Amino acid sequence: MNRILPRTRILTILAIAAWAAWPACAVDAANQTATVTPIQLNSALPYQISVQPYEFAGDLPTLHSYNAAEYDGKWVVFAGRTNGLHGFDQVPSPSTFPPESQNGEVWVIDPVANQSWHRALDGADGGLTAAELRSLTPTNTQFYQRGDQLYVTGGYGVLADLGGGNTINGTFNTLSAVNLPGIIDWVVNGNGTAKQQIRQITDPLFTVTGGAMYEMDGRTHLVFGQNFVGNYGTGTNGTYTQQVRSFDIVDDGVALSIANASSSPADPNYRRRDLNVVPVIRPDGVGGLEKGLVALSGVFTTTDGAWTVPVEIDALGNPSMADPNDPNTFKQGFNGYHSAKLGLYSEGWGEMHEILFGGISLQYLDTATQMVETDNFLPFINDITALVVDSNGDYSQHRIGEFPEFYHVDDMDVSRRLRFGANAEFFLAEGIETYENGVIKLDHLTEPTVLGYIYGGIQSNSPNTFDFTTFTPIPGAVTSASNRIFTVLYTPVPEPGTWLLLVLGLAGIISRGRRARR
Repeated sequence: MNRILPRTRILTILAIAAWAAWPACAVDAANQTATVTPIQLNSALPYQISVQPYEFAGDLPTLHSYNAAEYDGKWVVFAGRTNGLHGFDQVPSPSTFPPESQNGEVWVIDPVANQSWHRALDGADGGLTAAELRSLTPTNTQFYQRGDQLYVTGGYGVLADLGGGNTINGTFNTLSAVNLPGIIDWVVNGNGTAKQQIRQITDPLFTVTGGAMYEMDGRTHLVFGQNFVGNYGTGTNGTYTQQVRSFDIVDDGVALSIANASSSPADPNYRRRDLNVVPVIRPDGVGGLEKGLVALSGVFTTTDGAWTVPVEIDALGNPSMADPNDPNTFKQGFNGYHSAKLGLYSEGWGEMHEILFGGISLQYLDTATQMVETDNFLPFINDITALVVDSNGDYSQHRIGEFPEFYHVDDMDVSRRLRFGANAEFFLAEGIETYENGVIKLDHLTEPTVLGYIYGGIQSNSPNTFDFTTFTPIPGAVTSASNRIFTVLYTPVPEPGTWLLLVLGLAGIISRGRRARR
């Protein structure tokens, strides 16, 4: 059973009754499970999360699936792609990932000062060899930041240029260490070369794209993903790692290496990529806290479906998954694809809250009918959800909002609403208190607060852009990379008892006023 949040029990009695009356939502057998856990609508969570457009005065690239870091109040973004979602040609083709759409620039963005700077990695300013340049400009890498260093592994892109428009595509086997203050100085002031701020090593261990990478207690964990070789097309597959690869990054600022590499046993339940892997805080059972990771949903099963059961990863990198056949196991239906996200933890309640912003999903809320719909073709969505893990380790998912309305007029002069969040990143605002792993301290948020910003990602003017039953594009449906910034605002919701006291107090004031007029 999924436990309701203790401080909001009064306001959710009716919601609980309605939720309990729903049958488990049926989905296609191609997915990991034939049912998913019903999402809770209108849940009385102790906060509201709203996403609002942010007007940025400077230049911004259209960009998705990029590397991201924050240093000295500035964002550093590079690699990724400047066009929309890859095509679905029936045969493998370079046109699905055109080389000219690989981002070859490093951007530095100051969201508060409304300034941006950018510099190309190629040429004399970059100082890079052709092979180094290609390894620094792929898509769907894995990365994390440690202090003033950004570490990046793998990614998919052009391995070799054969000339005449012919390329060999695949997954890189590189680990890059990027010195953030140095690369910012290079971009903003033009000092030195990019190569002076980047160190690289290679190892088959790093040959991963579409996974995630985090550090826990000084040890790096490369979670799931795949090694895709060759050009992309319908029916092609990479070799999924199906494991967590762990190692120590040894870095003295000059020499870069790894040590103590190990891997969890390959498990077909972990055949996942393009997923949300999130750092979490949880009670350790003896009055303290422990760190971990949770891998949420992702694609694809061997029958081209979505994964639904989360995978928990402990601080040592050991993955485990609840029994998909157990009716009490949580099965995720919303926000299954890599999207912008943020984590909040309350020590007072012992609860982890992961906020997932849009993206691609097995399910979505039809706002016209207020009904939850299932689409096995995995549409783009605007839904924002909170995935909550309570102090007992029980999961629940709550729909808490959606992206603002923006529209695109297609080639047929039809106005279509844009959908956001896929392959976007969240940037934390300055001054927000977090745990060591980046999870926000929820108990410290006592007033309306800007938590940060969402930038870029894929935007789509249609839930689906391709008809897989006929292998033809849907007329008028297009995707593109976004250069929009959204502000993420947190607003605490007073406890039910507080509201009750306010109402009773107001009633008393009105009553006294009436008596005084008699």
